[in-house]
Amino acid sequence: MAKTRAPRDCRMGLRACLAAVVLLVGAPARAQSDHAQSDGPPPAKTGDSATGSVTITGERPTNQSLDSVVSGFVRSRTTLAPHLDQIIRWRKPICPLVRGVKPEFVTFITARIEGMAEEVGAPALTKATCKPDVEVIFTDQPQAMMDEVARKSPVLLGYHFVNQTQALAKVTKPIQAWYVTATSNGVDTYINDPYEMMPGGALGSRLDHGHLVSVFDHVLVVVDMTRINGRHLGPIADYVAMLTLAQPTPSGGCDGLPSLLDLFADTCPDRQKPEMLTSADKAYLEGLYSVTPEDVGPLQRAAIETHMLKSLDGP
Repeated sequence: MAKTRAPRDCRMGLRACLAAVVLLVGAPARAQSDHAQSDGPPPAKTGDSATGSVTITGERPTNQSLDSVVSGFVRSRTTLAPHLDQIIRWRKPICPLVRGVKPEFVTFITARIEGMAEEVGAPALTKATCKPDVEVIFTDQPQAMMDEVARKSPVLLGYHFVNQTQALAKVTKPIQAWYVTATSNGVDTYINDPYEMMPGGALGSRLDHGHLVSVFDHVLVVVDMTRINGRHLGPIADYVAMLTLAQPTPSGGCDGLPSLLDLFADTCPDRQKPEMLTSADKAYLEGLYSVTPEDVGPLQRAAIETHMLKSLDGP
């Protein structure tokens, strides 16, 4: 049975650490729960449902070659693991927990995350109950919440050195995610930490890392209630689902192919921003979850690009 090794600032075990932080991060959300009940995210547009189905929109690039545009799109969405030059993805099933909004909104967002995961081939749950490894918190005090995370359980901020804690905890976007990543050899899984060792594995090569695989262990998504006013729930839920399934680079979005990640990007070309998953988004996520997990990052990128070209250049 695989075991997860927690970093030194959470020796009681990562699960216990996360449970303790849920109490902390849940406090701001609970404090504004009455506000969420009355003034939370607006209801979904006509046609939205909580069934988990995903609507796709498509648009082809016009001025650049598709190969060049796809290559740039992939690079802007592939954060490589801190210890291995691999693209990080889920290896265990995604189990979302949504807090701070009405129960019907919780159901809707959870269904969108699970539905999108199923659509793109991410690991699916096989049990009715599960331990949350994705936490989505709606709050009107996002910075206060993240300050508490940084003070009490900085492990939830992801891989970083101590002097980077405060900067990493800074809230800069209406919807923002923090990723706890890990390295697994199939038996042991070590949370990536600059002060800790990696698990042992078979000898790798220039093409792969033996049995070592870079994976997500936990994702924390914070939604600033004060900055999503007037938006429909469908785009919010899809945006959260995208951040849950893949870790984009800080500059992700606003490139040659329209993407849902453009929705909250600071600067974008003069075009309408998509409010649902695009064909490029879906092709990217499908490619991500079909690559060989042990391959090195450049090979994984190439595999994703190949999948996207076949998908986008089809009839």
